[in-house]
Amino acid sequence: MSAMTTFSRYALVIALFALSPLGHPAMAEELPSLNGKTGHMPNEDSRKQIQEVLDNYAKSVTTGDRALFESQLLDEKIPFFGLGEKISPSFKPISQSLQGYAGFRKAVFESGKKYSQKISNIRIEQDGDLAQVSLDFETTLVESGESAQGWKILQLLKVQGRWKIVSELYTVR
Repeated sequence: MSAMTTFSRYALVIALFALSPLGHPAMAEELPSLNGKTGHMPNEDSRKQIQEVLDNYAKSVTTGDRALFESQLLDEKIPFFGLGEKISPSFKPISQSLQGYAGFRKAVFESGKKYSQKISNIRIEQDGDLAQVSLDFETTLVESGESAQGWKILQLLKVQGRWKIVSELYTVR
């Protein structure tokens, strides 16, 4: 016989339900910050510096300037991963699968093709030396005019006084 009585199982179910977002209405809603901040708005200097990283990103894709692009990254092994709306069934759920910068570099900087990139709907959040940016983008193949749009999330760290991209995840449609 199980060591857990029927009453104990019943009490456990109630406790788990109370802790779940469905069982606790306040958890399903946006709660006030625990650290007293109302948001993670960047200060003016950081906002300008992060915007410069974003401008250099788009400029480097448009001009094919690999060195400028890579100077915005912490290093070339950062998580850098794009997907359609859903992850492919062949995706291997290991962190190495997220290190896709080499493929991006080949397509954008080593293929001989010219691209143009525009960004919009930029949202920057920051707390100290950690920042997160979400934005919409459109990348166009100049020769054919074909374009792809998507949404990306960048995480940045301020390292030795400069903001560096430490991860990029994006969708492509």
